[in-house]
Amino acid sequence: MPSDIKLRAEIRRYDPAVDSEPRYEAYEVAGKDNWRVLDVICFIYEHQAGDLAYQFACRVGRCGTCGVKVNGVPVLACQERCKPEMRIEPLTPFPVLRDLVVDRSEVEARYEQHALAPQRATAYAGGPEAIEPQLAEALCHMNSCLACMVCVSGCPAVAERAFDGPAFILKLRHMAKHPADTGTRLAQAVDAGMLECFGCDLCTQLCPADLSPAQAIREFRREIILGGSAAHD
Repeated sequence: MPSDIKLRAEIRRYDPAVDSEPRYEAYEVAGKDNWRVLDVICFIYEHQAGDLAYQFACRVGRCGTCGVKVNGVPVLACQERCKPEMRIEPLTPFPVLRDLVVDRSEVEARYEQHALAPQRATAYAGGPEAIEPQLAEALCHMNSCLACMVCVSGCPAVAERAFDGPAFILKLRHMAKHPADTGTRLAQAVDAGMLECFGCDLCTQLCPADLSPAQAIREFRREIILGGSAAHD
C-alpha cells in the first residue's frame, strides 16, 4: 500500500510577458510515495498555485508533452516517481512560454525540414507493400519515439555545439532503414550536426520509450566508414 509522505518542490516560475527574470517558488506537499512528478505538479496547481502553467495529455507516457527537468535531469513528469526534495524546471534549451511550458515551434519546424516520410523513387502504387517481418518490427520500434525532447534536453552536445539533437537523428535513421525511402538521410544527419555527438549514450539512458538514439548515430557513423550498404543492416 502507498505510504503518506511530505515533500518539498521548488518550481521555476516565469512569465516573459510580466517577469523580468525567472524565480523559484517552494511548495510543501502531503502526498503518497507512489506519486509521479506530474501528480505533485497537479496537486500544487489544484491546491496552491492556480496560475501555474504546465502541460500534459495522456498521463501514461505516450504523448510526450509533460517533459520537465527534475533536479537537473530531463524526464517525463508522468513517469518519474516523486522525490522528497525536487527542483522542477522546464526543459532546456527551448524558449519558455510560461513556467514549465516550452515553445516547440522550432522542434516542429525541424521535423518538417527533415521530411520524415518515405521519399520514393516512383509514386506510391497503393495497397500494402511487402516487408520483411523482422525489419517491420524494428521500424515500428524506432517509430515509437514520443518526440518528448527529453534526450535533446539532456544532450551535452546540444548544449555546446551546433547539433539538432539525438531525437532527430533517430527519426532520420528510421527513414534510412525504410525500404521505400530513397532520401539522402546520412547527408541530412551530418547537416543536422550528428558528427558533433560526444558518444556518451546519455540520450539512450534518458529515453522514456526505451529507444537508442545513440545506436542510430553509431549506425550512421558506420555507414560513413563502410559506405551506403550499411543503411539497411
